[in-house]
Amino acid sequence: MKKPSHFKALIHYNLTEKGGIVNPVSTGFRASFQFPFELQTYIGSQNFEDPELIFAGDSVAVDVTLVNAESFLSKLYTGMDFEISDNSGVIGNGVIWEVYPR
Repeated sequence: MKKPSHFKALIHYNLTEKGGIVNPVSTGFRASFQFPFELQTYIGSQNFEDPELIFAGDSVAVDVTLVNAESFLSKLYTGMDFEISDNSGVIGNGVIWEVYPR
């Protein structure tokens, strides 16, 4: 059973030269999300409605489902910013556009 998305965000993926993704990513892409004033990072699964592939430098609307973040979900709010990272470092940043009801 697929978990419902927690929020929609506008995410900008950095250019490869600025530490961004090297290869294009598609729906299901998982990365670490770091929110302001939160010490813990959360893994988030990203669902891209359009386009199917996301490239370095793209800015897209994304549905995000955080993994094991139940205690943090009540702190999410529209306009909250965050950074996205993987093993290589920060690959992008975003702003929450809409928080879905739980």
